Amino acid sequence: MELDTLLQQIDSLKKEAESLQPVKPEYERVFWEKFRLEFNFNSNHIEGNTLTYGQTQLLLLFDRVSGENTGREIEEMKAHDVALSMIQEIANDKEGKLTEKLIKEINKLILVRPYYNKAITSDRKPTRRLITPGNYKKYPNSVLLQTGEMFFYASPEETPALMGDLIDWYNTEKANAHAVELAAQFHYKMVRIHPFDDSNGRTTRLMMNFILMQNGYAPIVIESSKKEEYLTALNKADLGNIDDFIEYISGITLKWQNLYLKAIRGERISEPGDFEKEVEIIKRNAEAGKKAKIKKSEKLITELFNQSLFPLIKRVNAKLSLLNPLFKKTTIEFSMNGNNFSESNIENLISRINHQLPGLLIHEQIEITYRFQHFIGTEEKRINLIFCLIFKLSDYSYEINLNNDNSKIIRKKYGQHLTEPETENFAEMAARTALDEIKNRGIN
Repeated sequence: MELDTLLQQIDSLKKEAESLQPVKPEYERVFWEKFRLEFNFNSNHIEGNTLTYGQTQLLLLFDRVSGENTGREIEEMKAHDVALSMIQEIANDKEGKLTEKLIKEINKLILVRPYYNKAITSDRKPTRRLITPGNYKKYPNSVLLQTGEMFFYASPEETPALMGDLIDWYNTEKANAHAVELAAQFHYKMVRIHPFDDSNGRTTRLMMNFILMQNGYAPIVIESSKKEEYLTALNKADLGNIDDFIEYISGITLKWQNLYLKAIRGERISEPGDFEKEVEIIKRNAEAGKKAKIKKSEKLITELFNQSLFPLIKRVNAKLSLLNPLFKKTTIEFSMNGNNFSESNIENLISRINHQLPGLLIHEQIEITYRFQHFIGTEEKRINLIFCLIFKLSDYSYEINLNNDNSKIIRKKYGQHLTEPETENFAEMAARTALDEIKNRGIN
C-alpha cells in the first residue's frame, strides 16, 4: 500500500476515535492492557537473543549471550513496563518534551543498574565491560556481519554531538512533518547512532511511541515473530530507501490505530495467544523472585545511599529549606539505634551519616527529622512543625517513608535505584506536605 494511502487511513481512524471522546474508562483500560501485554512480551523478545540486522545474522561484539534468561533480563522486563508508564505520562502532557535527558532517563530505567557484560574485543578476544545505564556508550558497538564485514554505528566520540543533532532535527521537523513519518524517521536515525552500550532497540521504540502518543496516535508494537521484516526494513533504509521503513512503521500504526478504535467502541480486541503470553510473563515474574533476589550488604548499602538516598536527602532539604525564613530556628536531626545528632548544614549531616552506614547491616532503620521552631508571625503561641524522613532497610528490600504515612512511601529491592522523577516527586510531596500543614494550622 502506498505511504500516502496508509497515512490517510490512519488519520481517518484517528479522527473517528476522537469523535468518540470521552471514552469509557473500562474501554480505554482494555486497550492499554492489550498494548502493555504485547509491548512487554515482544520488545523483550526482540532483544532477548543475539541480534540480527537486515537479512543477515549479526554477531554483536558486545550484547547479551544468545538464549540467556538471567535474573537481570527478568528484572529489566519489569523496568521496561515502568519506563512505558513514564513515557505515557509525559506524552499525555502537551508540555512534555523529547530531550536527550528524557532518552537517557528511559535507558537508565530499562537497564536498572550498572553491570558487567561479556564482550569480544576487535581482535576477537573475550573480555568484560561495565554497562552504565543512562550514559552514552563508552565502547564501540559495531557488529560483525556473516560475510566477515564490519557494520559501523556511530563511535563513542561522535555520539553526543549526533544525539544533539537528532534532537535539533526533531524540533525542526515536528512542526510540518506527519507524526507517523516523524516517529519512523526518528526511530531509524536513533538506531543508526546506537547511542548506548545496551538496550538501544527498546529505548528507541519507546521514544518512537512517545512521538506517536503525544500527537494523538495509538502506540504500536513490533512483533518479535516478525523480527526479520522489521530488520529487513531497517536494512533497506541503510541502503538509502527510508520510505520502505516509514511504510513498514505506518502499516503497524494502521493496525494499532484500528485496534484502539475497536477497543473504545467496546469491541473485543483479544487475539489467539494472548493467554499464553500472559502466562509466560507471570512465569518470568515468578522467576525474578528467585533469580533477582539480592541480600543487603555493606557494598549495596553504600551504593544505595550514594546513588539514591543522599541525592534524595539533598533534594528534600533543598525544598524544605525554602520554609526556613518562616521560622526562627530550623534543625536537622539524625537517629539510628539510639545514636542522635543535630546539624544545620546538610553536607555535614550527610558526611556523618556516611560514617554510620556499616551499622545498617545490623540496624534496619534511620530517621532524619526536620524541626521548624517558632513560626515568625505568631508571638502569642509558639507553633512548631516536625517532619520525619524514614529509611527502612530489611534484608532484601528498602523503603522510604514520610512521617510514617503509608500513602507516602517508596518500596524497592536492592539494586533498584531511585529515578530522577521519583526523587523529584518525593521531594515535592515532602514540601507540599509541610506547606499544607502550615495552611491547616491557620498561619498562612
